[in-house]
Amino acid sequence: MVADQLLARTLNPRSIALFGTSPAQSVIEQCLKLGFTGELWPVHPTRETLAGIKCFKSVADLPSAPDVAFVAVNRNATIDVVKQLAKIGAGGAVCYASGFAESGLNGIALQEKLVTAAATMPLLGPNCYGYINALDGVALWPDQHGCKSLTSGVAIVSQSGNVGLNITLQQRGLNLAYLVTVGNQAVAGIEECLEVFINDSRVTAIGLFIEAIVDPVRFAKLAYYANKRNLRIVALQTGRSQAGAMIAASHTASLAGRRSAYEALFERCGVAMVDTPIELIETLKLLDQGGALTGNKLVSLSCSGGEASLVADLSEKTSLRFEPFSTEQHARISSTLTELVTVGNPFDYHTFMWGDRAATAKTFTQVMDGPQDATLLILDTPPRDDQDSQTWVIAAQSLGDAAQATNKRGVIVATLPECTTLAIRDAAHAANLVVLQGLHEALVALNAAAWLADNQAGDPPAQVVTALKTKLIDEADAKLMLQKNGVDVPTGVRCARSDIADMASKIGFPITLKGLGLAHKSEVGAVKVGLQNKHELDSALAMMPSEINEFLVEQTVVNVVAEVLVSIRRDAPVGWLITLGAGGVYTELWRDTTFLLAPVDDEQILGSLAKLRIAPLLNGFRGKPAGNLNALVALIQNVISTAMNNNLVEIELNPVLVTPNTAVAVDALMIATQQ
Repeated sequence: MVADQLLARTLNPRSIALFGTSPAQSVIEQCLKLGFTGELWPVHPTRETLAGIKCFKSVADLPSAPDVAFVAVNRNATIDVVKQLAKIGAGGAVCYASGFAESGLNGIALQEKLVTAAATMPLLGPNCYGYINALDGVALWPDQHGCKSLTSGVAIVSQSGNVGLNITLQQRGLNLAYLVTVGNQAVAGIEECLEVFINDSRVTAIGLFIEAIVDPVRFAKLAYYANKRNLRIVALQTGRSQAGAMIAASHTASLAGRRSAYEALFERCGVAMVDTPIELIETLKLLDQGGALTGNKLVSLSCSGGEASLVADLSEKTSLRFEPFSTEQHARISSTLTELVTVGNPFDYHTFMWGDRAATAKTFTQVMDGPQDATLLILDTPPRDDQDSQTWVIAAQSLGDAAQATNKRGVIVATLPECTTLAIRDAAHAANLVVLQGLHEALVALNAAAWLADNQAGDPPAQVVTALKTKLIDEADAKLMLQKNGVDVPTGVRCARSDIADMASKIGFPITLKGLGLAHKSEVGAVKVGLQNKHELDSALAMMPSEINEFLVEQTVVNVVAEVLVSIRRDAPVGWLITLGAGGVYTELWRDTTFLLAPVDDEQILGSLAKLRIAPLLNGFRGKPAGNLNALVALIQNVISTAMNNNLVEIELNPVLVTPNTAVAVDALMIATQQ
């Protein structure tokens, strides 16, 4: 397990000092409301009491060093208070004030002073809304919130205070144990929160609402520890700004944005990704109440053909599978129904037995007694107090009876999120069922939970990557370096305009002619492929831009099966991002790409290639020969090695031409660090 827990005392205090007035008073009120039984020590130079509790005049007057302090004074005074707290050995501080690094140069200097004042004392913030620990009744939170006392539940860390507040106010039945906002992360941040969560056996799952990971290697190690504890992590990553080393000259700079790098990182770390706060909440609910799914096979139950069709339609873009019942199970299910009901999956069981708990449970039991990883009951309940929803409760109870009889996992799903009642929640809770709200969000959550079953945390990225100044290496020199590192390139030579004809004769037609010194040659007519003779060569040369003085003459690769994009580049701070995709003119047209983080093994590369739309071409399409996948994988590995073992920022090969016998990099863009 993780040994270094910088925030352990900060997030689990038994004594809290409070500085400031209105925000500090709110913290006292929220702590008392949540059931905090420890010591509350407001500090104020002139007030006698705060929220009915006696004030201390200064830090020096405190009875002992507090486990944590909530500091809600102005930004300059914050530095002085933090310095005093650090000197007496306080366990940590939450710095509420803004106006630090997030506000510009002056704020950056002020934040540096704050970090110096803190010395070895951990702090959250500045520009931080605080945190809630509902397990221990702690609410260093200067506002209303929706948390309640719990014995176990999920932990969420958020870089946004307001989003954190919104999540606490959810009415979706999420058991929220920790909600920690980290602000500017001047001292402690996401990784330090993860350390505490991983070591707290009461935490059932972890959610992240983040913009960036500061140290991906450390993050990956923590994700590994979480996986060892069977503790799953779900991330909602925001922000679309350019990452370091996003070189405008490359195709992949526009294809593989910041999100793609994080997708690759999170896949490596066994962290599921979602796109909205609601998807985050629904996924965490599923993980909290039963953990990750054992696989992606589902059965859907509903008493409407429309709902059954909707489930099938919305699942098409997920990995979820609604497989037909076996002949034997089909017969067992049919034996509980009339001949008017057609048995299938998704399954419309009609309403012949609506309101009859025993009959419904009998059918549901036969449905659940199968190989699926979970069974869904689509159930939208009348939500108003003046509406009778008892028969809907009976349907939920029937699913619970079937789940208990089969010891299988059942999930109740409301197509419309508002059509879920307390009575349904109670029935589900009694039977250990989870209630998901919103059909789309439910399917996203189920897909994430199924993905987590097959994706464990792997090795961390090779290193933390920083942004660097760069320079472009021309294609001829780039190919020489690639060739020295085992990457196949066409036979070719650099030459002046006057020597092109002689070189073409020596190499042998067909040849390819390229102008050097340009990043994108095809856009300006500086590349001609498959020239068959001297006449075609002379015509092509006459059409080349007159300012080009040097050329690359190469043998043209023939018998091409597929064109593939292969790229690796530094993506600060995540690591070396590998992009594989459709190459040539189809790169930006199709945007058929997949992403990995280096290092990778051959199986991971093959798995990524199999995800591409062009995979059928590589495997032999409509009787045509297959490409040499072994050669392509070897080329990709050699490209990765070349990038990581030289002073390079990026290599983009577009295209790599795959033939039945080999894989050849016919176009190379290489960017190096500028010394």
